[in-house]
Amino acid sequence: MKSLQKTVMLYVTILLVVVGVTAAIVSYFFVKGEVNSFQDNALQEVALNAGLVYRHDIQPRIDAELEDQLVVQIWDHSERPLHRSGPPVDIPAQADLGYSDVTAGGERWRVFRARDSRHVIQISQRWSAREEVASYAAAGAVIPLIASIPLAWLLIGWVVKRVLAGLGDLSADIGRRSADAKGALRLTGVPAEIVPLVGAMNSLIERQQQALETQRRFVSDAAHELRTPLAALQIQIDNMRAQDITGGAREIADDLLDGIRRATYLVNQLLLLARADASMESDLESIQAGVLIQMVAAPLASIAEARGLRLVTDIEENISVTVRASEVQLVLSNLLDNAIRYTRNGGLVRIEAKGVADNLEIELTDTGCGIPEAALPRLYERFFRAAPLDIEGTGLGLAIARTAADRNGLRMEIRNRADVQGVVARLTIPIGVPEYLPA
Repeated sequence: MKSLQKTVMLYVTILLVVVGVTAAIVSYFFVKGEVNSFQDNALQEVALNAGLVYRHDIQPRIDAELEDQLVVQIWDHSERPLHRSGPPVDIPAQADLGYSDVTAGGERWRVFRARDSRHVIQISQRWSAREEVASYAAAGAVIPLIASIPLAWLLIGWVVKRVLAGLGDLSADIGRRSADAKGALRLTGVPAEIVPLVGAMNSLIERQQQALETQRRFVSDAAHELRTPLAALQIQIDNMRAQDITGGAREIADDLLDGIRRATYLVNQLLLLARADASMESDLESIQAGVLIQMVAAPLASIAEARGLRLVTDIEENISVTVRASEVQLVLSNLLDNAIRYTRNGGLVRIEAKGVADNLEIELTDTGCGIPEAALPRLYERFFRAAPLDIEGTGLGLAIARTAADRNGLRMEIRNRADVQGVVARLTIPIGVPEYLPA
């Protein structure tokens, strides 16, 4: 992606350079033409007056640079030399009166030849002297322009940076927003050209929130509506099982009860998902890592014990985090429930909490069935299951956990163990007051 600031600065700099170089070239040729005309007139004036002032005793006498000295040659009508001054260069007498170009002494000369009733006068000037004057004139015109390029670059850079500062604030605002943020994007400091885009984004956010709210309401309403008939069915099946039934009828009742329990668990997961999507945020509170893990492990300890699993905790003391405890508990509960659910009887589930830099890292390791490598990228998809079919589940637990983790700025990672079969789930929680609060 191209940087708008760098792109603008690049093209403006190229434009300034092109303008400067073009100005130098045009100025050079324009000034050169003017200087040539001026110098030709000067040669003519010198020639017209040389016959009156070619004495050597004129005071004051100022010696010019060799480059700027003229060659003055005067003859009488019989071509007898009367006077010569200037550099010792043999410039032949020209046959024609007026201006001509001559090469002498390895240099190009501009010559003007004139005559009156008594003298023939020839004035010669180096072409290099003329070009030097033109070069200096052109340089004097273009140097200020070229010198202004760095200043213009700095000025334009400052202006562009100031204009784009509003976009930086807008980008930061978008980056801080949670997926379910309802407030419109702020227009403070945003360039006028970007306002229509921000307006369209706000309209899109509003439509997206309406669609999400409709979806959440449907899931929540459907789950609530299903709880009552499922509870009624479970009561009826329990009453049936309390009767004196044997054989095939008892097996059918047991199967029905298992199905009702699975459906009830799915409905409860759907309700949790609806609440997680709705961002039912609680207040921030400071809580010890040990207390947080105890809140998660206690309700599931009896399930682990019933399955013959060892539930081991290793918690570093005196670590506190400032979090929404109910939401972090929701994440950890889903991770621990998965670890217990997918670990065979007699296995081990370990919970370890320690401080790493400015974070609290909580790792849950199990000795379960592991996850196929091809399924790892899809773990957080709703209703996707990577576990064996003989293990009950809905495919919603990790989706719920990921939604709550993302909303609270927690980093969650799930991978297979490298030492033995099983899974490692790691949750990283910032220590102290978090900076991830959504807009």
